[in-house]
Amino acid sequence: MGDAAAVRVSGIGVRYALRTRSAGALLRKRSLRLLVPFVVGMVALVPPMFYLEGLGRASSHESYGSFMRRFLDVPALAGGLLSRGVWRSGGDEFDPAHLWFLYVLLLLSIALLPTFLYLRRPAGMRLIDHLADAVERHPITILLTGALPMGAVEAVFGPDKVTGGWERLAYLFPLLFGFVLASNRRFDSVLRHERGRALVCALLSTALLVWWAGLAGFDDIVAGDVPGWGALQGLAGWAWIVAILGFAGSWTAGSQRQAIEGGRTAGGPNSRLSRAARYANEAVLPFYLLHEPVIVGAAWIIVRWQAPILAKYVALVIVSFSGTLALYDLLVRRLRVTRFLFGMKARPPVNGRNRRRRLESEATPATRHS
Repeated sequence: MGDAAAVRVSGIGVRYALRTRSAGALLRKRSLRLLVPFVVGMVALVPPMFYLEGLGRASSHESYGSFMRRFLDVPALAGGLLSRGVWRSGGDEFDPAHLWFLYVLLLLSIALLPTFLYLRRPAGMRLIDHLADAVERHPITILLTGALPMGAVEAVFGPDKVTGGWERLAYLFPLLFGFVLASNRRFDSVLRHERGRALVCALLSTALLVWWAGLAGFDDIVAGDVPGWGALQGLAGWAWIVAILGFAGSWTAGSQRQAIEGGRTAGGPNSRLSRAARYANEAVLPFYLLHEPVIVGAAWIIVRWQAPILAKYVALVIVSFSGTLALYDLLVRRLRVTRFLFGMKARPPVNGRNRRRRLESEATPATRHS
């Protein structure tokens, strides 16, 4: 569900990017910001995870160099990426781990680009306007418009036979709906209006999925032998997205209203909240790339402790989050080359003019007019 929400946010980003960029420029930028981190991750981040897994087996004494030669088997890699994202090399089974999200997002963005281009034209905008009219008249349809197609794809093609998670074709719909919802402000009010109902739906459907999984068993779910599972999973996933967006939009609108009533600009550029939001927004992709290798590395050590499982879990959460944040802040965020390798925008050179602009952008409105 977190991946689906991220794809939806990516759809919003595509909508805003197409306001100022051509289709070719958008594809070039998206390819650069997704493919470069993917390649870097497949060379530097994913292999150590599987190597540590191999070291956990008593019979494994392979050197890291020998392991890497097998892991970077280009024909096998290509075959795996074009199929289900899993390939066999030297008798072992590998996959791109969490990095599957990057190349799948790029492929879906390319596949949907003609649709995006149509929707930003007058005919497409009229279609979106008609959809907004229908959603305003019947707000419950904002739950159904996402849940039905996602559930249908899951029922026909899913689940993913490797992980048991979402069928990757299902991510088409959060990406498309993110673009559509960002194209008309009226959808925001409907999301806020339906946030409570969506939350109840998300909690109930998730609880039912957990109960159902306990009865059916993981193997049957992965094999697709549980009729109706995909439809319920689609409903739960989309309900969580609507609930999160609705509550986030309600909180933002409330903050803006309080700020206006208090005579100040909401979330001014010098506020703590605004600075934290900018920092977090910039950290999203590098944090995503780094988090799983750090978790695996920390778990490889913590799992050997003689301690209760709860203590190990708490330690793993604290160590992995702190380690990921430290790696991002100290090694990725501050260097131009690592910013590029991890898909971040380059910082402009700090000359006199740029320093003055940065100070002006960080000043409050009162300071700028004084």
